Amino acid sequence: PRRDYASIKFFLYTFAGSVFLLLALIVLYVRSGSFFIPDFMNLDYPFTIQMIIFICCAITFAIKMPMYPFHTWLPAAHVEAPTAGSVILASVLLKMGGYGFLRFCLPIAPAASVYCAPVIIVMSLAAIVIGGYLALGQSDVKKLIAYSSVAHMGFVTLGIFLFTMQGVKGAILQMVNHGITTGALFICIGIIYERTHSRELE
Repeated sequence: PRRDYASIKFFLYTFAGSVFLLLALIVLYVRSGSFFIPDFMNLDYPFTIQMIIFICCAITFAIKMPMYPFHTWLPAAHVEAPTAGSVILASVLLKMGGYGFLRFCLPIAPAASVYCAPVIIVMSLAAIVIGGYLALGQSDVKKLIAYSSVAHMGFVTLGIFLFTMQGVKGAILQMVNHGITTGALFICIGIIYERTHSRELE
């Protein structure tokens, strides 16, 4: 019933994030003269440029993850999306944020990543706690999984920004785990919904 609202909200969040990523890519192109990612990594940028790149990329990938407080589009999109849409959203799209942090933020703007890490860690912990509590309060099983996804992605960003091998490996493992299990859960919910025409836990 609210698919128009959910799709417009999803589009606006994604579009806003894409604009910030475009700004970061323009800055990187001006500095490196290339769109080749290894060229971005090989240059040593001043701290100010690193901060611009990091902030633009971090906003983009925080929306994709989605991190708290950029998470509000996810429950609406999951609830209104068909089963296939929810599976693609959970298994593929959410992982682009983690990939972006690992591929862009850490290697291209390392000094800015270290400087901003406390903020990202606080946001990650907020996502874990708030996402978990919001999941506990849901009666719609799709919303429950959507809010639990916010908490699970909080563990991913927390692992990445601890800057340890265990943290990064744990974050990648959590992305793989979440992609498989959450996609499977949405398929199960789709099967149950086809038979009961309800997503209410009761």
